[in-house]
Amino acid sequence: MLKLKSYYPYFFILIFLLGIVIGQRYLQKRSTTFTKNKIESVLNYIDKDYVDSVNMDQLQETAIEEMLAKLDPHSIYISAEEFHAANDPLMGKFDGIGVQFRMVNDTVVVILPLENGPSQKAGIQAGDRIVIANTDTLTGRHYSSLDIQKRLKGERGSIVNLFIKRKGERSLLPFLIKRDAIPTYSIDAKFMLNDSVAYIKLSRFAATTIKEFSEAMEMLKDQGMKELILDLRGNSGGYLGAAIFIADEFLDKGSMIVYTEGRNRPKETYYASGSSSYINEKIILLIDQNSASAAEIVAGAIQDNDRGLLVGRRTFGKGLVQEQANFIDGSAVRLTVSRYFTPSGRCIQRSYKNGTEAYYNAYYERLHKEMLSSPDSTSIPDSLKYKTRKGRIVYGGGGIWPDVFIPADTSINFTFYNKLINQSIIYQFAFDYVEKNRKALNQYLSIEDFKDHFDNSNTLYNQFLELDEVKKLNPTEEDIKNTKHYITTLIKAEIARNLFEDGFYPIYIANDNYIKESLLLLQ
Repeated sequence: MLKLKSYYPYFFILIFLLGIVIGQRYLQKRSTTFTKNKIESVLNYIDKDYVDSVNMDQLQETAIEEMLAKLDPHSIYISAEEFHAANDPLMGKFDGIGVQFRMVNDTVVVILPLENGPSQKAGIQAGDRIVIANTDTLTGRHYSSLDIQKRLKGERGSIVNLFIKRKGERSLLPFLIKRDAIPTYSIDAKFMLNDSVAYIKLSRFAATTIKEFSEAMEMLKDQGMKELILDLRGNSGGYLGAAIFIADEFLDKGSMIVYTEGRNRPKETYYASGSSSYINEKIILLIDQNSASAAEIVAGAIQDNDRGLLVGRRTFGKGLVQEQANFIDGSAVRLTVSRYFTPSGRCIQRSYKNGTEAYYNAYYERLHKEMLSSPDSTSIPDSLKYKTRKGRIVYGGGGIWPDVFIPADTSINFTFYNKLINQSIIYQFAFDYVEKNRKALNQYLSIEDFKDHFDNSNTLYNQFLELDEVKKLNPTEEDIKNTKHYITTLIKAEIARNLFEDGFYPIYIANDNYIKESLLLLQ
């Protein structure tokens, strides 16, 4: 017995070493599969042998997101839940009930039922509060727009059961609404600024953009358009085909519009077809720091072919081409496959060699520097200088530089005004005003009628200044004096938005320095 005990330490050492040998052999067998497909092998290994239970779908999505993030800032993974929110704006339609809405004091308020949409046909009115959608109560908490959309969107032909709170009604009103195809528009505004100058605000390049743009241009030409101000500010891009079509509308046959090139994608060049309908109309493009991708293609084509002037600030600098691959579960990957180049050879894309965080930080730093003064072109190296068809110097290095720079207005302290906007105080005041005075406001039969005859210069402004929300901001007399014109214009524009489907922009741009400068240039 004593003899056996004396061997115990050696016995345990032997078992321990044997375990290491067995474990090493087991791992060696596993490692042979890792070398073939590491990602798949690691996921299978985790799924089979990990100590705790794991959500494998979520783990796969995280792995994909991390991989794509290492490539460039614009290659992304789109989950099945995010798919429609990411793609619907470009597809030109989605299935839903057809309302513009806004969260006001923890309540979903209908701004406008869309023309001939399911909600309008069912009797939903501007100002209605959506209290319940099916079994979900939508009041009393802050829902995101995406949360609300998930409850209102749905398969075409499906029914959503709404309970509406309407002013003047003591009880909730029930509505059964059958979801249908709802169009989304890429043109936010189209109208004549004067007898000869037309204005179009294009917010994205979508599946319906070509049709929308063609119809808008025909309408404006019938109204006397001889010059066009095309507003691409804030336009984040979209479909390449739509951008090529719009550039083609203004360029003579054979003019280069854009070319693309990538490691596994041969150079592909796009030229104007010669079917231009508006080769003689003068054109000015408005651009800013949020104009990107397809918007930059149009801007670069117009500038490099000396076809029109660019007014504003340097564009974002997003010149990467993404292709989308869809998974059977409804998710998708958008992978960068090539780059955009303008006709003069400028690469639109900004550098991202230092990673995504540095990429966006550089954008904000550049924006801060360029808000007040035009970038110093004398400091740009010769390698980033290019020539247009007529020999004008244009600049590369990321983004499209304007021909005429519009600085920020430093003559007024906009802190007070910006707080009013950020806290939705102006919007809420205009909404409440319409709610209380809708019958009286119905006397205005058109946007032009409202624009010409509705006067809010003093009485309404004084009412606005009496709001508790305004007083809490402690505006100085200088704040009140200097921003009065901006505030009264925005109040009137917001009232018009609540009364007319296209009511906002014709009034809002009255103070727009970009528009004022463009009109002077056209003269």
